[in-house]
Formats: sequence, structure tokens, C-alpha cells
Amino acid sequence: MVVNSCPICAKSYTALSQHLRYTHGVLNVQERSYLMKLSNGRVDLRKVPCPVPACTETGSRLDRHIDKHTELSRKAKDRLMFRLKRKFVLAGLSTLRASNPSIPLVSTLDIAESAERGAGVAENSEDEEEEEENKEVLKNKIEKLKAMLQGRNDEIESLKQYNRTILVKYNNLRRSSNRTTLQARMVGGAQLEGSSSHQTSQVDASCMATSQVIALRQLAFPDHVTVLIDILEEFRKLQAGPRPSQKLLNNVNSKMYRIRHFVAWMSEGMPRLSKLKFLGQLDRLQGWVSHLRECSMALSTTLHYLKNVCQFLVFFQETPPTSSCVSNTAIVKAIRELGASIRSWARPLAIHAMHVKEKKEAALHSMEELCECRRLALLAIPKLLSKLEVQHCNMDQWKLFGYVTGFLASLYGHRLGVFLNMTDGQVTKAVHCPEKGDYLLKVEEHKTNQSFGMAKMLLSSQEYGWLLSIIQIKNRLAAGSAKSKYVFFNTNASPSTLLTRYLQMAWLEMNLRGVPTFTSLRTAVATFARDRHGEDSEERHSMARLMCHDTATSDKFYAMDLTIKQARKGRLLFEQAQETTSTRTLHQCDAVDLKDGEKKKKKNTEKDEEESTPP
Repeated sequence: MVVNSCPICAKSYTALSQHLRYTHGVLNVQERSYLMKLSNGRVDLRKVPCPVPACTETGSRLDRHIDKHTELSRKAKDRLMFRLKRKFVLAGLSTLRASNPSIPLVSTLDIAESAERGAGVAENSEDEEEEEENKEVLKNKIEKLKAMLQGRNDEIESLKQYNRTILVKYNNLRRSSNRTTLQARMVGGAQLEGSSSHQTSQVDASCMATSQVIALRQLAFPDHVTVLIDILEEFRKLQAGPRPSQKLLNNVNSKMYRIRHFVAWMSEGMPRLSKLKFLGQLDRLQGWVSHLRECSMALSTTLHYLKNVCQFLVFFQETPPTSSCVSNTAIVKAIRELGASIRSWARPLAIHAMHVKEKKEAALHSMEELCECRRLALLAIPKLLSKLEVQHCNMDQWKLFGYVTGFLASLYGHRLGVFLNMTDGQVTKAVHCPEKGDYLLKVEEHKTNQSFGMAKMLLSSQEYGWLLSIIQIKNRLAAGSAKSKYVFFNTNASPSTLLTRYLQMAWLEMNLRGVPTFTSLRTAVATFARDRHGEDSEERHSMARLMCHDTATSDKFYAMDLTIKQARKGRLLFEQAQETTSTRTLHQCDAVDLKDGEKKKKKNTEKDEEESTPP
């Protein structure tokens, strides 16, 4: 939970915007925005000139440029950026005050700052003469330091080149050691006893290197290459589309980060980057793939890196820039190499998915816990609504969101996106059945709406009243200002992205086991549907349609593996199947032989009795 300090009273609050509005009476939206920026430090200073003396840099990313001033400490850089952000915000407040807005300003930070600055002018006038005298001396020192810095940069560049050479040799040795290890597994260790001790040491070093946890290397992206910036921007626009949603924008940003890491790796130390020949270097591409394999990332994340870069290379192959000198054959080879790496990832990824499902199974919620969650939610929600009607409290509102979403998610198993995208209009337009007194709620925006249409929930009159009460609370808090269209609202006009945290708060208050998420509740619901109704039953298919997924998706991602009780039933089926073919026939033959023997023995006994009887 983010805690910000109020710039007026210097106290810490989680909901700073509401504190400024209701406590200090800051009703001007622009003034409140400036004060929020001053508190959280989110000020756009990308195109502001560098504030370091004697530096004339005016790039587009001041935050990255200021890190290049190695002569400054980390504290000095942070202090410099803080002063610059404060100066920018106070200048905005001063401009806003000069425009004489209709809603007057409450804060006086810019007035106090200008008064302090005016009082300090007289004191600074005496020091200006000394500063002018020392100006020439400082310039000479700065020139000497720049020369020394340039020399250090040259040394660093030469060391980087040397490290790259060592890395290539290391990769070659590692590949040869991996081949030796593979041969040892194939032909056995006895045939390789006569191999050299040098190869054995290489194998040991390779095993030690692969067992260590390696972080992803952070490389400098070549921002000065215009053609790279242009083609990446074209690819980003193509992926985002004409009307991107916020989730799509987040996914595109993640994809662009992976592609920029690939470009930074391939272009490091290469000359004439505008020719783009580095994109066709197979050795560097193989080194990048090997680096991803050794990193401590999840296998699925590594696979995303490979797929995103493959998409970018296909885009580059279809629409290459005019300044590109890389051949089409080199790009085809690079795409082929990435495709082979992606295919080789299938089996390890399947094993990784099995391990993930094992972890889910260990923390699977029981059926009793889901029922207990709904029982306790029925008791807690009316009390929270009564408290919020008397006096609004953020904590009570968050608990209400957690209880309501927990009740519905434990019953229907819907994804988080269904609750995030639920709007006021969809609630008011819910289909009402007067006979039963229930309501059919339909949510349009969710993950699988293209395949399954709108997500549906059948609510009782009491459950439907909860949603209407939440909408009334939101309208009362808005008080005529702009409000969010979503049911589970935030302070701004967007859905509350902390519903999972609110669900966990309510779950903890109910003293239930584990830490729930909407995915874990969905997994439990899907598993119990399969176990109770059967894998191919019509009831399970109906529940899957309501949960907006098919049974194949449920078995792959949500439903857990067979329990020991279900496996025992399966073993019994195997035993019965084999008994019908061989064992049962043998038992029948033994029974027939026994019956024939008994008949023969009985016949002989009767014959003996007849012979022994006197006429």
C-alpha cells in the first residue's frame, strides 16, 4: 500500500487526494494534481535541460542522462532531481495562481518559495563577485575532469571489448564440454575414463556455471540510432492497434522491453549500427539465447522473450528500412534459429507447468472453505454496508469489495477481469425474473468474450442489492464531480486494480486457510466441478460455459490432477479389464474341473453302494 506525505501538513496518508480535498479544502483539480506530483515525485522531466553546471545536454531522457554524471554521488543525483521537480511544480502553481482560476488556490507553497528567494537575493549579491572570480578556475577544472572522464570511458570500452572476447571463448568451451557430457551419458563413463583431465575440468566448470543463479544482464540501448527508434516505434504501433486497452498497452510495453534487450545485446560493441547488420549475427543470437537459458527467469518468461523477438524479426524481414544492409538470408537464418529454440522449449515448459500445478494442488482451497467463505460473507456484508451509510471509511470500503468479490468468485469462479470491468450500466440493465426474484448480470469485457460472449452471473435479490448499494456509495462520494463507471471503483475514473488484495484482507478476517487469489478460487471451483459431476458430464460442460472456458482449458490450467482415491478407482478398472481376458477364464476352467470331479466321485460312491447292497 503506497503511503505519500502531504506537502501542506507533512503527514503521511494512503489516500492523499481525498485528504487534500476534504481536510485542506483543495477543490481546484489542477492544484491538487500539482500537490500530488510534488508528493509522489511523478513529474515529467524528460525534456528538461541538464541542471548540472557546465553541462549543456538537452536530450529526451534527463533521468537516464543524469546517471552518466559519474562525478556525482547517488545522494547528490537524487537531491538534484528533487530540487528540479520541486521547482517545476512550484512554477506550475505560480502560473496557475497568475491565471486567476475560478476555484481559488488554497496552498501557498509557491508564495513562500518566492518570498524566501527574494530575501536571499540581497545575501547572494555579495557572493556573486566571488563566484565570477572563481568561474574561470572552475571551468578549467571541469575541462580537466572531462578529459579524465573521456580517458576512463575509453578504458572501459577497451575492457568491454576484452570481456566480449573472453565471453566468446567461454561459450565455445562450454559447448564443447556439453558435448563431452552428452557423450558420457550415451556411451557410459567407462569408455571415457581415458579422456584428458582438461576436458574433465571443463565439464566440472560447466556444471558449476549452470547451477548458479544468473540475473538478466542490463545493457544500454543505443538511443542515438534513429533508424532503430523508428522501426521499433512502427512495430509498437502495429502491436497496439488503433484503439488499445490498458491491458493491451501493458502487454505491448512488456514486449517492447524484451525486444529492446535483444537489440541492446546484439548491438553492443558493433560499429555502424545504422546499417543494422548486427541483427543477422548468428553467434550473438546464440549467445543471447544461451544467456536467457542460464538466467533465473521462469521458463514461460524466457519463451516470451524468444517469441517476441521472432515476431519482430518477421516484421523486420517484411518491411526492412531503406538504410538496412543486412541480407534477407541472414534474417531467415536468425528466424530459423529462434524457431528451433522455441521448439526445444516445449518439453521443459510442459514439465514446468506440471510443477506449477503441483504447487497449486498443495494450496488448493477445500470445498468446506468455499462454503464457509460465502456463509461468513453473508453475515459481514450487511454490517459493512450499515457502517458505510453512517460514515465512509476506506478500510470498510475495501473490506466490502473483498467480501462481495470473494462471495461471487467462490461460487462462480470468474476471473479477476470480470469484476474489474463490471460497470454501473450492466448492473442496472440486469435481466430480472419476477417469479424467482433473481437477476441475470452480464459483463461484456473479459478475457474470453470472443469465444464465450458475455460473462454471466445469476444473483439473488440480496446479492443484487449489494451491487446497487456500492453504486449508491460511489455516487454519494462523487458529489457531482467526475466518477468512475465501474462498480468496484477507485479514486480516479478507472477500475480498482487492488481487488485481489481486498479479497485477501477479507479472507484473512474470516480466518480461513491460505492466501487466495481469483485464480486459486477458479482452480478450486473447476476441480470440484470435475470431481463431483464427472469429466464428460453435461453438468460440467454447463458450468464451464458459465465460467467462460471449455473443459480442455480447465483440465490444462485449472483442474488439478487425480487424487489418490481417484487413482485407486482407476487401478481397479485396470485389474477388472485384465481379469476379464485371462484370469476370469482360468477361474472358470478350474470351477468346471472341480464340478466334474465332484460328479464323478458321487457316481462312484453310488455304484459302490449298489454293489454292497444284498439282493
